[in-house]
Amino acid sequence: MKPIQLCAAVTLLALIPVFSYAADEAGGVKPETTALYQKARDLVGKLNNTPATKYAPEVIEQAAANIEAAQNGLQQGNDRATRQASELATTQVKLAQALTDERIAAEKTTAANKELAQLKQRLEAILAGKGEKP
Repeated sequence: MKPIQLCAAVTLLALIPVFSYAADEAGGVKPETTALYQKARDLVGKLNNTPATKYAPEVIEQAAANIEAAQNGLQQGNDRATRQASELATTQVKLAQALTDERIAAEKTTAANKELAQLKQRLEAILAGKGEKP
């Protein structure tokens, strides 16, 4: 073997691991992204036994769909798709919780307004002398 061919072969053998490592890093899902996916999956899973299933089912369905998309990205080795879907699912969990709080507050407000209207009617009847005496 000529010295030039030998040098080229040694150089090629030395660079193969470097190129394969770079290809793995470019095509794989990073550990941080996997951890983000697992956290998002856990958050969405915990919503199933909360009032959010009653008050924000549409958002929970969207979050579950994004977890599925993140899982597909994970299986395909697509870091970007996994990260985006996981972040979106996490945000949707927060949205579901906020909507739940808002809708519960709206129900309580409606109930309080109804009670207030009844008390006003009662007071008007008392003041008009038609109702009960205090």
